[in-house]
Amino acid sequence: MSDGTAGITGMSGGTHRGVAAALVCGLESALLATMVAVPAALWSRLPPRLADHFTLAGTANGDLPRLVTFLALGVMAVPGAALFLAGWLAGRRGGSGGRPRPGRTPLVTGAGVMAVGLMAVGLFLTAMATGSVLLVSVVNLGHGGLRSDSVGPGAMPLLVGGSALVTAFAGLVLRRFGGFGAADGEAPPVRLGLRAGERAVWSGRARAPWALPAGTLLIAAGVLTRVLATPWGLTIVLVLTGAATFCFTSVRVTVAARGVSVAYGMLGPRLTRFRLSRIASAAAVELRSFSFGYRGSLLVFGSAAVILRRGPALRLTLRDGKTFTVTVDDAATGAALLNDLIGAL
Repeated sequence: MSDGTAGITGMSGGTHRGVAAALVCGLESALLATMVAVPAALWSRLPPRLADHFTLAGTANGDLPRLVTFLALGVMAVPGAALFLAGWLAGRRGGSGGRPRPGRTPLVTGAGVMAVGLMAVGLFLTAMATGSVLLVSVVNLGHGGLRSDSVGPGAMPLLVGGSALVTAFAGLVLRRFGGFGAADGEAPPVRLGLRAGERAVWSGRARAPWALPAGTLLIAAGVLTRVLATPWGLTIVLVLTGAATFCFTSVRVTVAARGVSVAYGMLGPRLTRFRLSRIASAAAVELRSFSFGYRGSLLVFGSAAVILRRGPALRLTLRDGKTFTVTVDDAATGAALLNDLIGAL
């Protein structure tokens, strides 16, 4: 529910939404500016060819012309900036502006988990690209060639860890001080009418038919790039992305007296579980925005979602105020049964 505070339209909760959004947008802008400013400032001190490929031990094993290196690293930031912008726009356009009307399914839009998730992922990718630019710039200042342009085994963990810390900080600011990730409106909990002593179990599924062929194509592309003698980096990225896509070909959500569980992919491991005592309420919501896969973090952002398609989804509000959303068919029945089970505790 909007409180009238200046900020991103439709974001519920938080009295400093505008400040939180401006701070995180400023952080993204600062990272992008750093990617340009550092190479420009050091340009005359850098050799014509820069070491830009490193082994896992941090030893330089490849170089490229100076301009090509920075352009290639800059391209890495493009998807990050695009995702960040998409999250910001989702927050501006997705708000419902108030409570849903009785009898209507509430809308969960980009103003909640969508904005936080997209902005966080985009910021992580941008931070990785900026860190790579800084790493390559600093390591090549010595003009010592490949043998001396090594970064040590701790450089890569530091790069990833630093980007993760930046992302965690942004998520904390957005959620705790900006109220991002909260539901846009709450309807009274819907109940199934389960009688005392009755037991029931509900199970629903959601599928992404295109995920299996997409994952297969990504893995095949990774194998092909290796056959064509492309560096291992691109092969690893493609294969891991394809394998991750297999995990989200479908989900199976089960509601029972013990709580809620979510099984993933073709093999169906139940990787997500919530005890009934941990859940405050459940609601069936309608997702208007789409962002495939698992996004958010209950630990860092206080909200997470598993999205395979637009449409019906089950949203759990936990007793500590965190939320978990998963797309599933017939979410209304699952939410109603779950509210009955919670009420019987």
